[in-house]
Amino acid sequence: MKKLLSLKNILICIAFTVFLLLVKDNMQIVWSILNTIAGILTPFAIGFLFAYILNFPYKFFYGKVFGKMGTKRKIFLNFKKPLAILCTYTIVLAIFIVLIAIVVPQLAVNLMSLVDNLPVYFDVLKNNVSGVIDWSNDKFNIAIDAEKAINNVLSTITSFLSVENVTKLFEMIMSTAGGIYNFIMGVVISVYFLAAKETLCYQVKKLAVGFLPIRYLPKIYEIVDIADTKCGRFLVGDIIDAGFLGILTFITMSIFQLPYAPLISVLIGVTNVIPFFGPFIGAIPSAFILFLIDPWDMICFIIIIVIIQQLDGNLFKPKIIGSQVGLSSFWVLFSVIVGGALFGIVGLILGTPIYAVIYALVSKKVKNNIENKGKIAQEALEFEVLNYAKIAEEQKKIREEKEIIQREKLKKFIGFNKSNEEEENTEENKE
Repeated sequence: MKKLLSLKNILICIAFTVFLLLVKDNMQIVWSILNTIAGILTPFAIGFLFAYILNFPYKFFYGKVFGKMGTKRKIFLNFKKPLAILCTYTIVLAIFIVLIAIVVPQLAVNLMSLVDNLPVYFDVLKNNVSGVIDWSNDKFNIAIDAEKAINNVLSTITSFLSVENVTKLFEMIMSTAGGIYNFIMGVVISVYFLAAKETLCYQVKKLAVGFLPIRYLPKIYEIVDIADTKCGRFLVGDIIDAGFLGILTFITMSIFQLPYAPLISVLIGVTNVIPFFGPFIGAIPSAFILFLIDPWDMICFIIIIVIIQQLDGNLFKPKIIGSQVGLSSFWVLFSVIVGGALFGIVGLILGTPIYAVIYALVSKKVKNNIENKGKIAQEALEFEVLNYAKIAEEQKKIREEKEIIQREKLKKFIGFNKSNEEEENTEENKE
């Protein structure tokens, strides 16, 4: 207690309290400083993420393709890492160029066609809505003014395209330009991260050993290992699965000759990176676009997406990602909702693997605590919640057994002492 109330600790508490009060009174300045720091560090975060994802193909080239290089002649050993990095980024760049050459022109054509045909599609929508309202009035005797309802819908769309929203769209485009700059810088930084990953990892480990207590290091290493296993396998597998799903959607829509196949397949593939809600985010606007053209196309598309999502959830994704995440559907939904509410689109994508790490650590801690409590904890798990009286009886029996054992030990100890005293007394009498 005296150590806690030392002058040094009291001064630290006072200084920390003053610091919190200053932060509270200047929250806008603090947030602006934090936003500036976050903007500066964004390219490094993107570069680290790219390097972390590309580390998987890099390890394949370094260990498998160029693994035997330098075994006979040591001079070639220095070329292993540069060649592995060069092959990794060459393949990624080739995939990126192929996607731009094939997908982007078709996307541009689809977008231009969609913009040009919007008036026609709105007329089709107007006629379909009017037909549904007339059918409802005749079938259910409902007096709905079709013209008024259609005008309300059109006014809502027009208000969405107001000057304020156009300004927001312009700001979004400007932020997208900043995002492109961060993306390019992130790619460049990722090369340095990947090239110097051993040195950087050793420096981080050196800092941890130098500043952290030794007793905490095994736990920290365990957390890093679990995070690497969960997040790495999930992120890489989810990207591969999303790309495969987009290609499968494009092929299927092309077979059934549905319009805007490239645009919709890219939207489906990109949004499928988001767990749980991703398929809905991509499918709903795509279905609406097809509904403007032809309702039957929309129905056909919905059937295709349902079949593809079922195949993906039950066949493709378990094979690609495996059981590394280890979360039930409920916890996936929980992690996506909480992550999206706290951190936006980044939380939607990374919420599930981060929560999987927390879930694994908590599960291990709970398992260890149950094992430390012994037999009674295992028996308590087997009982139902409503049978708490049986658990209490079992605990009472265990306590009674322990008390009996302790009494017997005490009796033996007392008896042993009495026998020793009797022997000492007999020896004294003899003397």
